[in-house]
Amino acid sequence: MELKEQVAYLRGLIQGQEFQGEKEQVLWTQLLNICDLIAMDLEDIRGDQAELNEYVEAIDEDLGYLEEQYYPLDDDQGEESAQMTEGSS
Repeated sequence: MELKEQVAYLRGLIQGQEFQGEKEQVLWTQLLNICDLIAMDLEDIRGDQAELNEYVEAIDEDLGYLEEQYYPLDDDQGEESAQMTEGSS
């Protein structure tokens, strides 16, 4: 279950309870409101993180392209690198 769903379930359980005093009801209501805010913030953070990951991957691809264009491997370096790669396989 997602965090928001769990908070909604908890809200239903608490709303079904009969409290002895108004203070208890206010306390639980405030705690649920805080849980709702935390769940919404976490959802926003997850979305921002996914967007940031996509952005960093795009930058990495662009940097790789620029490295190939402006810092190409010499033929000697390319052969050495290929031999090292084959030797480690």
